[in-house]
Amino acid sequence: MKKFLREPLFYLLPLLVLIYIIIIPSVGISDAKVVRGDVTEYIKLPYLSEMPHGEVFSVSFDLFTKNKYVKYNIIPDNCIQEILINGEKFPLDGIEGICDYVKGAYFDFSKYVKSGLNHFEFRIQNHTGPGGLKFGTIYNGFKSLSFIHYIFALLLLLSTALILKKLNFKFIATSVILIGILARLILYTYTGPAQNSYDTFGHLDYIKIIAEEKRLPNGNECWQCYQPPFYYMAFAVVKKVTDWYESNLTDRIMQQVNLLLSFMCVALGVALILNLLGNNTRAYLIALVSALWPGFVLVAPHISNDILFYFASLLCMLFAQRYWRTHKNSDMLLASIGAAIALAAKSNGLVILAAWVIIYILGTMRSLKIGSLRTLFASILIVVLSIGFSHHKMIANLFVEKKLNLVENIGGMPDFLKVGNKAGNYLYFDLKDYLLEPYTDPYNDKGGRQYFWNYALKTSLFGEYKAWNSPIGHIVATALSILALLIFVLALWGIIHAKFKDLPPMIFTVFLFAALIYFRTSYPYASSNNFRYIFPAIFPLVYFSVCGVQILENSRLRKLSYLAMIAFFCLSFLFIIAKF
Repeated sequence: MKKFLREPLFYLLPLLVLIYIIIIPSVGISDAKVVRGDVTEYIKLPYLSEMPHGEVFSVSFDLFTKNKYVKYNIIPDNCIQEILINGEKFPLDGIEGICDYVKGAYFDFSKYVKSGLNHFEFRIQNHTGPGGLKFGTIYNGFKSLSFIHYIFALLLLLSTALILKKLNFKFIATSVILIGILARLILYTYTGPAQNSYDTFGHLDYIKIIAEEKRLPNGNECWQCYQPPFYYMAFAVVKKVTDWYESNLTDRIMQQVNLLLSFMCVALGVALILNLLGNNTRAYLIALVSALWPGFVLVAPHISNDILFYFASLLCMLFAQRYWRTHKNSDMLLASIGAAIALAAKSNGLVILAAWVIIYILGTMRSLKIGSLRTLFASILIVVLSIGFSHHKMIANLFVEKKLNLVENIGGMPDFLKVGNKAGNYLYFDLKDYLLEPYTDPYNDKGGRQYFWNYALKTSLFGEYKAWNSPIGHIVATALSILALLIFVLALWGIIHAKFKDLPPMIFTVFLFAALIYFRTSYPYASSNNFRYIFPAIFPLVYFSVCGVQILENSRLRKLSYLAMIAFFCLSFLFIIAKF
């Protein structure tokens, strides 16, 4: 009992939760109503309802504020025609996004509101589909936060450090993980739920159907409804709880849950590297490069099942590697749990499962000793249940239609996303385009979308958007592209000369890249080539790049390669915090 009472986490974690509750922002909206024709209805924001094309409706509410600065992101569906604040017309001239139902527009109401209660009225015209209004805060980085937010961030990092210490991470390894977490925290402060997103609204629609209608949707009911239900069922619970407290915060809190998963991904990835190399300078360098890989950081606050897949894949990788070394039954079970969660998260979890099965078989042959039959049976049962629960639709289609359809929404892809599907698209690397175009675009050949390796490398760094779109941003992005190409070439050299002890990370790396190539060949669209589908491959890939450096005969080349990697993670951190 005394030991328990002396534990810092016993006091720190409740304090962290308390401060979190205090700093949860409240938009302070009350008495929200919608007027459609002669009918007035009380509503909760965000509001979305089916209505005919061209219908004009109004949404009104009271907003209580004590802040000097009142800035909000308003997402209309579709066009804001007029805004009244306390009966006074707010000027709309020059404001971009008043008809943007995805990202909306940013408004500064500071000069038009008074301290206390204010009455807002929006007149909106619906163009197509449903009509409605969403009201949210603007995310301007740490500079827009209060002192209590800084205290929360500090306590969060301190709590994480204490937890990692309990898990036997050394000081430098803990510092690397905290740097990775800090980069993601900074990114989160200036990234809204719908910013730079990959089909976020499709994922939100799936969650909404489960939360509000208490059922699993049909595969064609929303853009992401074909996905396995595990992630969406879990987040439906988050949505129900948050809606009860403050519905305007639901998307932001779901972002936070994904962010926490991304923190765990960093810890698992670093643990994997330490398991491969031990606690030494090379391991810490690999961990820093991987944890701060720009694209891997940029996906952290996205609301999607990708983050859960990354977490599960890295969990499987870590314990598969441990099983390869120690042949412990507990590692076998934990690797199987990782594979099962990866399967439950996304259909490409099948690749993680296949890699784990091969590693298990080769590990058993290598040691001439089969693991505990009870543990093996438990592992198989966990995986089978995961397949049955998450992929029953896909299995049913396989028996009925005699084909395996991994992506049911592929028929809805626009033709202008199509890319070439010939051997040259996979074998050729456009070096000139890669070096001269810092970013890539799924809608434009400029940037390398036609070539598999061009597009994969660029999307591993910046996704499918211009993350830092300024002259200096382009310079940094170009430098990162050049350094990343060097890392990939060194990784290939390391894989070619891989040793038998490196078989597990090699299998996972090769299988994940093979899956991405298969996906691109099966569905020849630019979006099918995005590196975000295989981000867990970053950790073993960077590991092999350092292996490649080690076998370089020229000592100057080795030193230059290490300096390039140090430059890479420094520029990566700069790239992420650029808006800070």
